Amino acid sequence: MDKKFSRVYLVELLGVFALVYFTAGAVLVNHLSIAGQDPATPPPLNAQQPGVVGVALAQGLILAVMLTLTAPLTGGYLNPAVSIMLWVFNRLDTARMCWLVGAQLLGGVLAGLCLRLTFSLGLLQAAGFGTPHLNLLAYGNIFRDSLLAGTGIEFILTFFLTFAIFALARERGKAGVPALAGLGAGAVLAAGVLMAYSLTGAAANPARWFGPALAEFSLPRRTQSPFADVFVYLAGPVLGALLAGLVYFKLLLPARTTPAAPAETPARTVETFRAAPGRARK
Repeated sequence: MDKKFSRVYLVELLGVFALVYFTAGAVLVNHLSIAGQDPATPPPLNAQQPGVVGVALAQGLILAVMLTLTAPLTGGYLNPAVSIMLWVFNRLDTARMCWLVGAQLLGGVLAGLCLRLTFSLGLLQAAGFGTPHLNLLAYGNIFRDSLLAGTGIEFILTFFLTFAIFALARERGKAGVPALAGLGAGAVLAAGVLMAYSLTGAAANPARWFGPALAEFSLPRRTQSPFADVFVYLAGPVLGALLAGLVYFKLLLPARTTPAAPAETPARTVETFRAAPGRARK
């Protein structure tokens, strides 16, 4: 593999690693205050918990920074769903898409391994590695209706996240994706976490789910398989990104890039060319 392209995939891997490590880590730190300690002796960290607002800010900020830094270099956007969408709309070739998705998933897996070294086994067990899952308190159990509801939530979140990235980016050029696109994507993700954190965890990214979910298999006790709700975190983001790509590339982008013909310029028809003086007839 060319060294230039290998660096591209390494950058994408590091970006997804940071995204998954910080977002899942914020969930785990927040869980310290609700892990079932004796209320008579509150834990010393209790006053320092970020809460749902803090988790939303952590996820939004890390996405904004890492997306602004990496997207102009790699074009993978730290999200396998977005990479697949770009491939479907012929913005990425097959080989590059496969390498990007592989690097993104590997970054999530490495982040899950580092979470195992960062937090105690008891906390990881109680919080499930900070993996986004369907909330059984909200849906009762994992069955067809709950899977469809969760998939719809992830679909909507990923649609607006992807649309924000591309709609706020200026025309493709050497500058790549401006900071405004990263900030917009971070704001959308933060809003999505505030709305859907208690429902699906607001992943909006298959790599955000895959890395910690795979690490969950190392836990000694599990009530259900970490992949029981896999459909939600694969189908929802991929379909949401595809719809955002359809809206942007097929509707918004042509309207922005196709100049309108001046009203005072007459249409040049075949008869116009034939009547023009001095034109040689072939």
